[in-house]
Amino acid sequence: ELGMEAIWKIEVEDFPAFILVDDKGNDFFQQITSKCNNCGMK
Repeated sequence: ELGMEAIWKIEVEDFPAFILVDDKGNDFFQQITSKCNNCGMK
């Protein structure tokens, strides 16, 4: 059984992309946005 360790092949053209979920299911995008909800706002 392959869970998060599975390899996904995604073909994308002219679109910068980053993988933000690691092999343990940690969602780095959610972690960053929750810490920076008020970034740049006063």
